[in-house]
Amino acid sequence: MTLTTRLSVFVLAMLGVVLVGFSLAVYWISGRYLHRQVDERLDAMLSTLSGAVEDTPRGLEWEPDQRLRNVDGEPFGVSVVWFVADAQGGLLDRSRQSQTSEFMQLRAAHAADESLSRDLLAAPSGEWQLRQTLIRATHQPPASSATGNPRKTKGKRYSEVVINVGTSLAPLQATMTRLAMTLAGLSAAILLAALVAVRQVCRRVLSPVRHMALAASGIGAEDLARRLPTIETNDELGQLNRAFNGLLDRLQESFERQRRFTGEASHQLRTPLAGILGQIEVALRRERPIEEYQRVLATVHQRGSHLNQIVESLLFLSRANADAALASLENLCLNSWLPERIESWSDHQRAGDIVLCVNATQDCCVRAQPALLGELLDILIDNACKYSPPGSLVEIALDGDAEAVRIEIQDRGCGISTNDVPHLFTPFFRAEESRRRGIEGTGLGLSIARRLARVFQGELTVDSHPSRGSLFVLRLPAAQPSPGKVLSQLPTSGLAGYQSPPIHAIH
Repeated sequence: MTLTTRLSVFVLAMLGVVLVGFSLAVYWISGRYLHRQVDERLDAMLSTLSGAVEDTPRGLEWEPDQRLRNVDGEPFGVSVVWFVADAQGGLLDRSRQSQTSEFMQLRAAHAADESLSRDLLAAPSGEWQLRQTLIRATHQPPASSATGNPRKTKGKRYSEVVINVGTSLAPLQATMTRLAMTLAGLSAAILLAALVAVRQVCRRVLSPVRHMALAASGIGAEDLARRLPTIETNDELGQLNRAFNGLLDRLQESFERQRRFTGEASHQLRTPLAGILGQIEVALRRERPIEEYQRVLATVHQRGSHLNQIVESLLFLSRANADAALASLENLCLNSWLPERIESWSDHQRAGDIVLCVNATQDCCVRAQPALLGELLDILIDNACKYSPPGSLVEIALDGDAEAVRIEIQDRGCGISTNDVPHLFTPFFRAEESRRRGIEGTGLGLSIARRLARVFQGELTVDSHPSRGSLFVLRLPAAQPSPGKVLSQLPTSGLAGYQSPPIHAIH
């Protein structure tokens, strides 16, 4: 079942419930109103006829000529019939309608069940609504009483007078039947019109969804550049359209990055493997001196180590992409930790060029894993040393406030072109200038550094200009210092010394 059909059925079901409820309410209210009109008409007729009976000292006297006026009318289409009888059942007077005889026979047939209150009697022609009242004389009349012609009772006296009024409910029931049929017909017509209108509206409203579904069915892994038709509205469909197109943008970027990463990784792995196999093949062609074998083994070891470092870096990037959780995070005060970490560079050939400046006026503490934070710092320092000439300063500055801690690494090297800066943290990317100068590297170091920074909820950015050097800024969220630990402010210092870390050696 399509969404258009489901919406149409839902709307029509709700409309049907409303129409049924409305029709029932109209039918019930109309029936109550018409029955009330009948009751009021009967009560009014009974009151009028009762007024034609005069209680005299000699008994009750029926005087229709003096007191009855237009009692045989049919206001509101309600035909009321009546008859008046004495205590012995003798007829004193009756209405002129043809239905009076039927009414009198009906009352006579139900004389044993007659009541002085409201009553509803069944007849072959339909139900009858009636009223009856008994009027007794205050004074007893003479023994003689009159019977006979209903219109010649003037001057006669009676001890009791019974007044009966009634009306057939067949016209009212016919009116209610016509009303029910009219309501049913109108409801059916409204539902039919609503069915056509709702389907057209639903198709029009949901046509963007149908178009998006058709467009999405044609998008495959080989054609990720296609997008859904743009919807320029701010409703839910527009939001869904923009969200889905944004998802496709991210998927395309991820696929292209993965494709590029796979190609570059294959190339980077193929090069050292080819070198290793080439050296071994040359060495096995003939007998060689021990020194030659040692040279080949040294070359194989060097390239094997390089290959191992590439594999370890790729594995680390894979774990970082999966947002692997880091264990043993601890509060680390950089005021004391940073100088100790840079001290490990004391044996490096550029140790004299590395300068640390602690600008913070308070303890700079972060939540980090010391070993991985050290790897991140080693990557940035090694990168600054490789891309700056010997003798130029590599400045490391520490600063921070209550919100964040900043570590800045500034070099005076060749810098990075504006076109290369957006791709600097992409795995395996190497700037053209570094390739031209023959600077060794795999293009994984800065990518690993950024991933490490994000693992610590921080961010690594770069500001670089050609021929003016580069400034890398590591921002980490500040943490509260450990209680009871007092740290002294360290002065600016020159550092030397170098220990090869597991990831640092690949840059």
